[in-house]
Amino acid sequence: MFKSVFKSKDDEKENLRKIVKLLDMRYAQMAIEIERLKNLGQKIDRIEAKVLNIDDTISSTGIKLQQRTIAVKTKEAIRMILQKYNEITPAQLSKLIKLSRTRCNEYLKQMEDEGTMMSRVDSRKKFYSLRQ
Repeated sequence: MFKSVFKSKDDEKENLRKIVKLLDMRYAQMAIEIERLKNLGQKIDRIEAKVLNIDDTISSTGIKLQQRTIAVKTKEAIRMILQKYNEITPAQLSKLIKLSRTRCNEYLKQMEDEGTMMSRVDSRKKFYSLRQ
């Protein structure tokens, strides 16, 4: 009767074995993960060395890389689109490059002020094209 209420020593030993087995599995998993992280660190070191090598090569040739702003990249994309379509409205451009119509209009006006494009009005729409 008392044995059913209290756990026997065999049950306690079995529980301890299960806990030790679980801890061993967790330890093995941690060891594997640590090894993966070491490999990742080595890969990062190799990539960093390659980047430094590329930087050294670029600086030794005297080539200066320019950082292009988003505005410059967007204007280049607009030029490429206008080369393909010849003429476009700000609404059409906004659908193509996923910017608001107002923002596209601002870019087009800037490019017109710079002299890279021209515009014409047909009824209520303004069409922009590259300057020849």
